[in-house]
Amino acid sequence: MGQRRWWRLAVPVVAALALLAAATLSAGAAPAGPTAGNDISWPQCGQAYPATPAFAIVGVNDGRPDTANPCLVSEYRWALASGVVEYYMNTDNPGVAPADAYNYGFAAAKYALSYAAARVSAGPGHLWWLDVETGNSWSTDQAANTSDIAGSIAYLRSKGVTVGIYSTAYQWGVITGGASIPSVPNWVPGAASSAQALSYCTAGRSFSGGPVAVTQYTTQFDYDRLCPGVTLPRPLKPPSNGLAALLSALLSWLSGK
Repeated sequence: MGQRRWWRLAVPVVAALALLAAATLSAGAAPAGPTAGNDISWPQCGQAYPATPAFAIVGVNDGRPDTANPCLVSEYRWALASGVVEYYMNTDNPGVAPADAYNYGFAAAKYALSYAAARVSAGPGHLWWLDVETGNSWSTDQAANTSDIAGSIAYLRSKGVTVGIYSTAYQWGVITGGASIPSVPNWVPGAASSAQALSYCTAGRSFSGGPVAVTQYTTQFDYDRLCPGVTLPRPLKPPSNGLAALLSALLSWLSGK
């Protein structure tokens, strides 16, 4: 084939492949977020997982800070089918001195993110929630507990991660004395049904002064409702390996002509 005729053919082929690559790059950014999901963690190890949800939240600890969910990789694979994966870490303060509480929370978040990032995709582009519940050990010093939580928030934010808090008004009051952290979204549990969970999407249900973004009800599994107007991050995905290889091969071929 003559060089001029070859180039007339190659130009539209390259243009078509470029358009296909651009379409693949933008396909991961959904304009509207999903509305219903599930969360699972160590209690589901060895058990059945929910059907593929609209979004998924996976716990990275084994119930307490500085422990590891042994099923994280398996649960991440389940969550990945939804296309939107979030994480949560457990929190506590087992009597840490007030002066050290911030550093304790900072270190707990560092451990959780490091453990997850070493095994699955868990960094920027994923929401992380702090599970703040009275079932774990907490100091009687509510200011120290609040400082502990602030340390975890600070570490995750320093890594480009968006942070929210899971708790209830009662538990938040017992642990922090009702601390106000209006910049952090709330994930509110306690509903008995999907409809009731949706009704919790009001400012009156906020325990920390932050916006209520997600609510929860429980049957066989934990089900999570995304509040109206809230969208979840869906990181852009690179071209598939097959497309990337095709583009690379074509460019190599062209450069040799």
